[in-house]
Amino acid sequence: MRPETIFKQIQILYYVILFGLFVFGVAAYYFVFKTGNVMLIEPSMERTIYTILIILVFVGIPVSYVFHKKSVAHINPEFSLSDKLVKYRKILFIKLVTLEGLAMFSLIGYIVAGTKPYILMYIILVVVYLISYPGKKNISEELRLDEGQMDF
Repeated sequence: MRPETIFKQIQILYYVILFGLFVFGVAAYYFVFKTGNVMLIEPSMERTIYTILIILVFVGIPVSYVFHKKSVAHINPEFSLSDKLVKYRKILFIKLVTLEGLAMFSLIGYIVAGTKPYILMYIILVVVYLISYPGKKNISEELRLDEGQMDF
């Protein structure tokens, strides 16, 4: 497969997940705005759910970044550009899905509890997701490619 095609697949993967996050976020906000939260839960239970979310976020974000960085560093420099990009795509997918899962968990918490801290965690996760944008420059730096290899 050509490197241009693989790069486009990486970009499409990124934007499809981002679109899903955005649509689900808007739907969750609209749902809670119109109907209120799904169920009444005790304040102690809500604090427990929120505490679990905070722990998952503050563990999940660094773990996803460390996993991504270490996995990318283990890509064999002898591979062709296409092979490197295929491996990078798989590694990036794991990172993006981790961030997406955490964001979805925060939105589900918001739908259930109807409180704003869940939306704030969602926004933080979306910002972290946006920072993970797989542009040519970022990919080139992470894969330690020679200048011009990503010129397509």
